[in-house]
Amino acid sequence: MAKIDKTQSAWRLAMVLVALMALGSMHASAQGLVDRARVLTDRGPASFEVWAHQRSNALTSATLDAFYTGGFLTSDFLNRILADHPEMATAGLEVGWSKRWSTRPFIKDQWSLTWSVGSDILTRAQWRQDLFALTFIGNGPSVGRQMVLSGTGVRLGAFNRVSVGLEQAKSRQRIELSLVQRVAGAEWGIPYGTFLVSEGADSMEVVAQTYASASIDNLPEDWDFNVGQIVGQIMPAYGFGVSGSLPLISDNRPFQLEFEFRDVGVLWEPPGGQFAMVDTSLFTTGLPFPIASYLDDNYVAEPGLTIQNVLDGNTGYEDAVFHTDSAVGRVLMLPSRLNAKLSYWPHDEFMIKAAVRAGNWMPQPELTMGVGWMPDGRFAFGLDFRTGGWGQSRPALWLDLRITKKRILSLDIDDPLGFMWREDVAAYTYGRGFHLTLRRIPGEDKWTRLMGLDRSRAFGQSGRRSGPSTRNM
Repeated sequence: MAKIDKTQSAWRLAMVLVALMALGSMHASAQGLVDRARVLTDRGPASFEVWAHQRSNALTSATLDAFYTGGFLTSDFLNRILADHPEMATAGLEVGWSKRWSTRPFIKDQWSLTWSVGSDILTRAQWRQDLFALTFIGNGPSVGRQMVLSGTGVRLGAFNRVSVGLEQAKSRQRIELSLVQRVAGAEWGIPYGTFLVSEGADSMEVVAQTYASASIDNLPEDWDFNVGQIVGQIMPAYGFGVSGSLPLISDNRPFQLEFEFRDVGVLWEPPGGQFAMVDTSLFTTGLPFPIASYLDDNYVAEPGLTIQNVLDGNTGYEDAVFHTDSAVGRVLMLPSRLNAKLSYWPHDEFMIKAAVRAGNWMPQPELTMGVGWMPDGRFAFGLDFRTGGWGQSRPALWLDLRITKKRILSLDIDDPLGFMWREDVAAYTYGRGFHLTLRRIPGEDKWTRLMGLDRSRAFGQSGRRSGPSTRNM
């Protein structure tokens, strides 16, 4: 009986162990399912951005204030502007917004669907120093010297975009296909132009090739600029581009390299827009102007050269050609944007960065060097030095604020003094700009939250722990 009791006790003990093991296995399996479910139910990153930038390499805030205020512009004021005016001046304006989403990982639990929408308004202008002098000072200081007008032009466009693509849930590498609509566009330029008045001011020579185009079916019937009439004649254009990002992060080195590109592609402009061209070589000893007719009503004189003569082709100069027609269809490059940023942390809370930005009709790449400091897990700020782009070196400030566990508010201010453009302290600033971003980061994705860096561990150690994250830091 004792032997049977021992056997039954052994069987009971074995059954208890098996039950415990089964419960443990079920618990581990359940825990694994919970962890996996947590990853699958956590949405990817999202963001909302708005930005506006205005900059020039020739027009200071004091100059813009003088033009805005109006009144008499003294020769000393204009001469000072001309002395600092570069040979080729540029100016640009950029205003836009963008919204981005990412889904939960669903392709082998590694890839998410990402899409975005946004709009941009871009304006680019450039002009020669001689054109500025001829417009505001006249040709007096340049008598006997040939003034060059070549390269002058203005371009503007309004764009909408929709992008759809895939994003790697761990590395955040992203690739998208963008459909871009140019709502409206216009362009004017002088490919070649010269202006010369002889030393004796007794002859003039003008050689010019200029053109203008607009994505509009017909010009307004009058010059009252009826907005509804113009909008009804606008001809949109469409194109395709590729957008994406390639972040490269080191697990055991305090380096971070990010590449980003947007709308690398082409735009198909349909035929039918307005196009005008003037090509002339005009040599004269003076233009007839019936000044006497304004002094004596009985005086009869030739009407002289008028704007209507030019439009009708009755200039009296056989070398002047004025041509208008419907524009032919053409293929244009989209206003693409390329960014690259390298970040280095010599210390957990201190950062050094270098960045380059190109595209968006900027005449040259924009370079940025700066430092940043993260005093705690919720706040970071820094100071940058920028040059290039639309010209002239300037400072920039940025700050990141974690407003909730998964949301970060970022603000970048380009040339802060420029926002006080009517004050004396801003007289020698050449522009102003801001970029405001609200980002959502996945709660369980440590790469996104940390951007590849754990400030709670020493550099050179492998592995990552939870911690703060910012866009710039």
